Amino acid sequence: MKILYVLLLVILIQGCKEITEPENIIFREITAKEKIDDVLSKARSDFAPDAKLTGIYGWNVSKNGKIDLKKIENAFVYIVQSNKLQRNEFYVPVFAASPQKSPINFAKMISFVKDSTAGRIMNNIFSKLSTIAIDPNANYKDSPAIIDTALKHGGNTFITQNSDSKIDLFLLPSKTIDTTLTINNSADWIVNFYSSNKSLVLWINSSSGTVTKLSGN
Repeated sequence: MKILYVLLLVILIQGCKEITEPENIIFREITAKEKIDDVLSKARSDFAPDAKLTGIYGWNVSKNGKIDLKKIENAFVYIVQSNKLQRNEFYVPVFAASPQKSPINFAKMISFVKDSTAGRIMNNIFSKLSTIAIDPNANYKDSPAIIDTALKHGGNTFITQNSDSKIDLFLLPSKTIDTTLTINNSADWIVNFYSSNKSLVLWINSSSGTVTKLSGN
């Protein structure tokens, strides 16, 4: 009976350790859409009551479409805007804490886009984001599904050919990209695969699912 009690106690302790272990990857890795509500709640309290999501920048995202909150070399940066203030603010999720204002801004994001054609496109888009927000009811896929699509449309080949490659993501309102301005209730992803001297930039239209190669070398 005493041996059985000891065994049960060991099992209970191990089980509790697995559940409460702070380094558990389940609590560290997040997708792009997971923290939107937390970010908007924070922004409406310390930036502007009318704060709305206008974009997401995924820096050095993994092949599974996630970032690890315990690592400093990757991040999801949430861009929010205020119609009243006519300006943007930037937030990043923090492990085991509420989101914080980010040191990464538009200029920093553009500096990561090595492809000159894609850089010009992104710069034109960013210039509009202080007045345009993503509709809260917009239908768009989360980062894991987008990365999977991008990998199938040239990303896997790029990574195979460039061992030092990285992946950046940009979620933006569709109407800032679609020149016809006919898509208003959606948001599109731009996926940037890049190495030290090469890049592949894909635009994935959320409404049609169309994948367009914006640039590459």
